[in-house]
Formats: sequence, C-alpha cells, structure tokens
Amino acid sequence: MGREPGHGLRHRLGGHGLLRVGEVAQPDPQVHLRPLLGLADRGEWREFQDALGRSLDVGLHDLDSRVTAPGPDTAAPGDEADDPRTALNTLLAHYADLARSRRRGPVADPVFGDTTWISLGEFRNRIAGRSVCLVANSGQVGSGSLGAEIDAYDLVVRFNSYRIDPAATGARTDIHVTIHKHALNWDQRVDTRLVFGGDVGAWRSSLRNRLVPGAQKHLGDDSLRWPLREVGKVGPQEWPAIPTTGFNTLFLLDFLDVNPVIDLIGFDFYESGAYRTSEAMRMPVTSVHEYADEKTWVLDRATKVTGHKISLR
Repeated sequence: MGREPGHGLRHRLGGHGLLRVGEVAQPDPQVHLRPLLGLADRGEWREFQDALGRSLDVGLHDLDSRVTAPGPDTAAPGDEADDPRTALNTLLAHYADLARSRRRGPVADPVFGDTTWISLGEFRNRIAGRSVCLVANSGQVGSGSLGAEIDAYDLVVRFNSYRIDPAATGARTDIHVTIHKHALNWDQRVDTRLVFGGDVGAWRSSLRNRLVPGAQKHLGDDSLRWPLREVGKVGPQEWPAIPTTGFNTLFLLDFLDVNPVIDLIGFDFYESGAYRTSEAMRMPVTSVHEYADEKTWVLDRATKVTGHKISLR
C-alpha cells in the first residue's frame, strides 16, 4: 500500500483497540464490527483510525501466529467463519470505503434541498462592492437600539447563536456564519451559510447531519471552511489560539478586500457579556480563544472607532 491519506495502515495507524480480529470467528462478523464502525458514523475519524490500527495489529499478529505455527485451533480448510482473514478483509473493505468517502470533494446531496455550493471566489463575487456589517452577539447590541442602522447595510452578517430583537439587533440576516460543532440557528432562513471547522472530516460530517434543507440558498464549500488557517495561511506558530467565528469572518473580508464598507457592530469582545439565544445563554463563553489578541488585531486595522462601531474600511 502507498502512504497517501487513508493508506499505509501498519505505518500510520495505532492506538486503542476495540476488538481483536482473531475473535471475529462468527458467521456474522458485523456484530463485532459495530462498535468500531459506530465511531466512523459519528464522525470520530481519529478515534476510528486509532481503534482500527490496534485491531489490525492484533489481528495480523494472530493471523501470523496461525500461519507460522498451526495448532489445534487452526481453521479447517473451507471453514471461512473461523478464518481471521475473513474478518480482516471485512475491516479493510470498510476502512477503504470510509477513506475514499472522506477524501472526496463536495458532491450533490439530496438532503441539501435547493442549496448551491459556493467557493471562495464565488463568495467574493457575491459580496463585492457591497456595504457589510458584522453584528456581534454582545450585551452592547442587545441593550441598544441599532436595529434600523444595521438593516440599512447591503449585507448583514450574524454569528453562531445570534438572537433577533428587531429594535436592538435589526431583523435581517443575509449571511449566517457558524462553527460546525453545534446546530444553533441552522434552521433560520438565510441567503448564505458559512460553516467553519478546523477538522475537514468532522466538518463534512456536521454538514451532512445538521444542514436543514431549504434554510439556505448558498453554502460555503471546503475553500471557505477555516479562513485564518486555510485562506490566510496563518499557522499556529504565528497565531496559536483557535480563532473565533467572528474573527475568522472579519479576517476573510479583510483579506478579500472587495467591500467599500466593513463595519463591526457591538464588537467589545464580550466585555458587555453575551446576547444569544436562550439555549446558548446557558453555555459559558469559551476560553479556547484569545480575545485580547483578536481585539488588538482589529484595532490595529481600524479606520474609525465609535462607541458601538469599528470600521475596517
């Protein structure tokens, strides 16, 4: 086997095993494969690889022992149910199918309804020349009265678990940008939905499991999946923290540089608290992001700062 992604199993895979191939000596090996395949069904790709690697190592060792030192438990000729090679071949076939599916690009999927994939270039063309505002899920927005001002922009961008109060937040949402790890507001109708995620396998699994048919006209493809890292090529050494959804988005717009107006509304980096859906308000503000660094980056590039608005153009 080669050493491409999904191949070179003995070389690439290792970890914690869920089953011994030699123990799959049953007419129906699927019974013993279910725990392993369940990891793949849930999108836990790395855990699946670890488990499969250990299973193959154990199974191959068991198979080698049977071939080189046959004993009373050696399978009789024609007894395929007791031959560990049968279970090993089944495991390899499942892994090959999953590896091929994981490496495929976006394909037409009937559960997406009328949704159309858009690439980085297509997204750029759709937003070019238009004024855009990015509305933070902050207490400053929720307690304000900026609704009419927000709705006056050509494009209104909202994030993750945004909450609508027309007088305070405005009523329109043209672009919803969200992390792939939860499904908050995925059922809200928007023109464009961008879903961010650092792990491409988990990202694809989330789209297939969480996307609501008819809730969006356009969906960002893999080229829009993780802007800071994949579009800007800013690596962990330069920016160690995981970027927030808002920062990924404003970085993308700043990078594309096709909008005459880019305004950030209510971006106080949670100094005024959060203003989100009731379900999301029960969740703590995550600590994996570096809000101070993001604030510094934004203010260094701001052309104007007022009480509630930061202008990047």
